[in-house]
Amino acid sequence: MEPFPFFNRYFWAIAIGFSLINYVIGRRRILAASGLDEIKQSEALGLFGRLYLLSDVPWLVMGWGVLFGGVPSVFSFFRPQDHNPYVTCWYGSLLLLAVANALWIMLADGARRVRELQQLGVFGSRQKNSATPEWAIKLLAVLGPVFVLIWIYWIQFVTAHAPH
Repeated sequence: MEPFPFFNRYFWAIAIGFSLINYVIGRRRILAASGLDEIKQSEALGLFGRLYLLSDVPWLVMGWGVLFGGVPSVFSFFRPQDHNPYVTCWYGSLLLLAVANALWIMLADGARRVRELQQLGVFGSRQKNSATPEWAIKLLAVLGPVFVLIWIYWIQFVTAHAPH
């Protein structure tokens, strides 16, 4: 018997719940931000809403795999070497989101928009982030896919060499 059957089956829903809480907090921060006119505030809310929806894609993939795909537990998602197609799709969604973010930041003037709309301040920083240079935002965006690839490799290496 599994020690945490609810956790194993519904971790993805718990993650979406925490994501929703973060969205509500971030939305309040945008609405309370001084220095944003109504048009920029509306644009910031739209951008933040799209970011929220996209960030839930991996959790929806995980939920689909657990509920309908026969993935036995949430811990199966930490064994990419088993080549379960839902686990592979989960890792693929993480990497795809990181790459899409990097491309948007680098090629579609996303760094300027993040800086101008103070989006970094929504994620925990209480002060305005208008002083954050665009090169730093671009560096973080480019390192995102690299971090995801290193994390996938590390998870695969650690779980492959863990005692059973």
